[in-house]
Amino acid sequence: MRLDGVDAPETHYLASGGLGVLHQPSPWPDRAAAALLEFLGFQQVGRHSDGRVVAAVPAAVAGAIALRRVDKYGRAVAFAFRGRFRSGSSHRFALTPAVLRSSANWHLLERGLAYPVFYQDMPQPLLDLMAQAGCTARAAGLGLWPHDRSHGGFTLASLDALQREALLWPKLFRRLVDHVGGNGGQLSLAAFSAYLEGEVGDVRLWQAGCDAAFTSLVHVEQASVRLLVPPEAIAFAED
Repeated sequence: MRLDGVDAPETHYLASGGLGVLHQPSPWPDRAAAALLEFLGFQQVGRHSDGRVVAAVPAAVAGAIALRRVDKYGRAVAFAFRGRFRSGSSHRFALTPAVLRSSANWHLLERGLAYPVFYQDMPQPLLDLMAQAGCTARAAGLGLWPHDRSHGGFTLASLDALQREALLWPKLFRRLVDHVGGNGGQLSLAAFSAYLEGEVGDVRLWQAGCDAAFTSLVHVEQASVRLLVPPEAIAFAED
């Protein structure tokens, strides 16, 4: 399952080009994972040395998901809820503001434990509410936001720095490491804009009501990268 509207820092990202499994700077990936499980009602969680959950107390909890669609990997793109959730006999219900604010998705965004990431099939009312949660957390300096380097800019000196120091919007992190992997492990960003153009193409600036090339929203200068707009301003094509 994939939480709709939410992009938590990567704990285990299998990068392309033989780079192996990479992660984003500690403690933010683990904090997001722990906060999700705690919100859902798991009080104690045991993990393998590689981070996989192997035990929990309780072993199972009641919960529900509101499924919006299935992505190209076969994952449910959904909102997750804790406890027994009554939706009526039709099994369909409206994601009203009150319902949305009771979701795990909202919980992670409003505490600054995950970044917003939106797609063009998300209805405008949901976009507005989810963007509000992310903006409020950033303005309050909650969670990961004081450590975010997406907008202040950073210099790609090493992959180790991406894993230990430079906390980025995961959407940008994944594109960067896949570019490096596809470039034979070379850190040069000379062709990064062209890579973004081919991989992402146009996105929707939904608040402004216009389309833009994603590459035009990412400033690249020598080894420096900077996101020019906040992540909640962008809506990607469905994947």
